[in-house]
Amino acid sequence: MHSINKMVTAAIAAIVMLVLVSGAGNVWSNRKQAAARDGITRGSVLLRNHMTADMMHDSVRGDVLSILRAANIGDLDLAHSREGLSDDAALLRKSVLADANYGAAPEVAAQARRIQPLVDQYIATADQIAQVATTDKARASALLPRFLTAFEKLEGGMSDLSDRIEAHLVAVRDEAARVAMLANILLAVTTFATLALVLAIGFATRRHVVAPLLLLIDALKGMTSGRMDMAIPSGTRRDELGQLAGATGALRDQLVAAERAKDEQTRLICDSFGTALSQLAQGDLVARVDAELTGPFNQIKQDFNAAVSSLQRTLGSVVTAATSINNGAGDIRQASDDLSQRTEQQAASLEETAAAMDEITTTVRETAAGATQANRIVGEAREEARESGEIVRRAVEAMGGIERASTEIGEIIAVIDGISFQTNLLALNAGVEAARAGDAGKGFAVVASEVRALAQRSADAAKDVKTRITASADQVEEGVRLVGETGEALNRIIQRIADIDGLVASIANSADRQATGLQQVNTAVAEMDGMTQQNAAMVEQTTAAARSLASEADGMTRQIASFRIGSMAAPPAPKPAPAEPAPRRAAAPRARVVGNMALAIDEDDWSSF
Repeated sequence: MHSINKMVTAAIAAIVMLVLVSGAGNVWSNRKQAAARDGITRGSVLLRNHMTADMMHDSVRGDVLSILRAANIGDLDLAHSREGLSDDAALLRKSVLADANYGAAPEVAAQARRIQPLVDQYIATADQIAQVATTDKARASALLPRFLTAFEKLEGGMSDLSDRIEAHLVAVRDEAARVAMLANILLAVTTFATLALVLAIGFATRRHVVAPLLLLIDALKGMTSGRMDMAIPSGTRRDELGQLAGATGALRDQLVAAERAKDEQTRLICDSFGTALSQLAQGDLVARVDAELTGPFNQIKQDFNAAVSSLQRTLGSVVTAATSINNGAGDIRQASDDLSQRTEQQAASLEETAAAMDEITTTVRETAAGATQANRIVGEAREEARESGEIVRRAVEAMGGIERASTEIGEIIAVIDGISFQTNLLALNAGVEAARAGDAGKGFAVVASEVRALAQRSADAAKDVKTRITASADQVEEGVRLVGETGEALNRIIQRIADIDGLVASIANSADRQATGLQQVNTAVAEMDGMTQQNAAMVEQTTAAARSLASEADGMTRQIASFRIGSMAAPPAPKPAPAEPAPRRAAAPRARVVGNMALAIDEDDWSSF
């Protein structure tokens, strides 16, 4: 067998065959075990039926004895005993019949059929005793020995049947144990056979497939490390590993050929690029790589040629730009001179503007100070008005207290008036009673009359006081209303003062912000004046830098002229250099006003900034 695929197929077929054999053996053993379990179950049912028959055999005897006892002593449960006899006899016949129909053990069924006549005779004798026991007690007692003889015969037959059932059950258990042992042996044989087959397949696979494959992998690793002289194992085999070894050898030959072609290509690249780079180092920007290259090296060649072409165009542009820079430097120098003169004129104007802004700032600051003072005075007036409003509020509360006290006094007077009325009524009743008493009540009548007079005077006095209190309460209410209106007027005054305070505060804040803004403007103008003077000095420096720039542009043009860039860029002729300007005369010192302070500064001193 010269194919790994066929070997694997044969191994799979052997495993499948062994699995099928093992499955068939398991199915057979399961069927045998199920049959054994079924036999045990049927034997258990047979034993249960026989035990039931044995118990009913004894129960029938007990029922007959109960019937005879009931007949002898006149027991009223004779009918119930006869019903029990009928039920037990029917169950005895049913159990013996089930034993006779048991087909798994012919000897048991034959014995059961042999005792069926004995059962019928036994039950018939019992029924006869039960029938005559109600009419003829002596005859029923005479039938008892024949019944007991039938019982003994049936007892012997039942015992023989029990022995046969027990022997059958022992045979069933032995058969089940034999089947179980046979199933275990079959399971062990199939398990060991499967294990042996798997081990044999694994050993053969390790020896004939895995080990040669590992050697072939080592050869491939050596080839990836650059060792192309390694021997390829398994080259003489005629299976898949032999084909893989042949393909590996072909791959090695291709790699060797590719490495040789790569070396030749590398030499060609080094020669062509070395020549081009040497010419480029000498300033020849017309040089190109003309060798025929393949693969990624062709892209490198194109990139190199494109880079040199771009450099050639860039240097041509640089030549043109250098000439333009040289021409522009002269224009910048002329413009710088004009800018210097205009800057001097602007500096003089800024000096005058700074002085005027300083005076305006001083005036606005004084206005802001006055507004702040007015704001403080208005605030004090507002505080005093608020205190007056608080005093009026307390007066209103005091008047309210007086009004509540007047109301309470009026209530007390009403109580006094009620007491006077009750006293007058009591005095009247006392006078009536004194009149009824005759002479004995005359003195009491006099006292009652005086009490009535006193009650009447108390009522009149209380009414007079109530009238005066009412008039006083009206005046107090009017005073409370007037004081409340006074408080409201003071609140309105306080609100107006608060509005005035807000307006004055807003004016003060605005004046303060204006003073601050003017101070900032003054500072900015002063800084602009200083920066203008500095700009004038920087213009002179710019002019000098423009001259230096023109000189350096000339030098750069001469250096670029050493490169060979072909005819693609023709630099234009530079403009003639402008005439050297006359040196500036030293300006006379002039005064500069900054913040109410005059400083005499020379223009040459400003250039130091």
